[in-house]
Amino acid sequence: MPTEKERLDAVEPTVAELVTQVQLLTAELGRVGARLHVLERRLAGAGSGPDEDFDAVTDEIADVVAALRAAWEAEQEVLADSVRAELRQEVAEYDELKQRRDAGRARLAAGRMPRFERDALEHEVHQLDWQIDAREGGAQEAAARLDADTAAAEDPRRQDAVLAGEKAREEVWDIAARRLERALAADTRLPVWFRVGLGEITAPDPAPWVRAATGLIAYRLEYGVTTAVDPLGEPPSAGSGSAAWVRRTEAHTDLVDQLQSLRP
Repeated sequence: MPTEKERLDAVEPTVAELVTQVQLLTAELGRVGARLHVLERRLAGAGSGPDEDFDAVTDEIADVVAALRAAWEAEQEVLADSVRAELRQEVAEYDELKQRRDAGRARLAAGRMPRFERDALEHEVHQLDWQIDAREGGAQEAAARLDADTAAAEDPRRQDAVLAGEKAREEVWDIAARRLERALAADTRLPVWFRVGLGEITAPDPAPWVRAATGLIAYRLEYGVTTAVDPLGEPPSAGSGSAAWVRRTEAHTDLVDQLQSLRP
């Protein structure tokens, strides 16, 4: 039977190897922890470098921003698809009421019918007249807006500006992504509005944070938002129904949802 010393001598190399592995793992964990700390500081905006200006319209992106501004102006007179569909529905319903009323009047004028049937039909025609009068103003306004929308949408210069804006919208997203990547790599100090909107990274997966950050930078560049503290500036309104304002309102709402989802 081996002595205690012999048993210790036998396991000593294994213990030494385990100690070495633990030391290596501890050192690696320290390096990973340090890198994560730097990343968290960068994502939180606490960089040690110069201030970052994500809103700057440099010569490099001036043409893209100009195309976005031109598209914004061009789409002021063009209705959003959803608004156009609602207006068409309103006009169609009004026309249907008139058709039903005219059909009822024609039946009443066509000849004899049982008294109870005539009374019911006269009542229906009367109700249709009331509904038509109540909806006439809205239907006429809807038809006028649709006519103006058609004229605006068929303007060749406006069409060119809108198409250029769609291309520029894709480009400004790429610009925003590059600016964010460069800022994080350079350890610059991120703007107050950026830190207010995004806060610190809250999940092991930074993808949602990066996506929201990129969208926020792109939004500010596209719509010329330069507020120092408020990430999104004044909330837009889609009340006009124009394609420009509806798109901006939808983008604003989507970003608000993304930023809120990042909060713990």
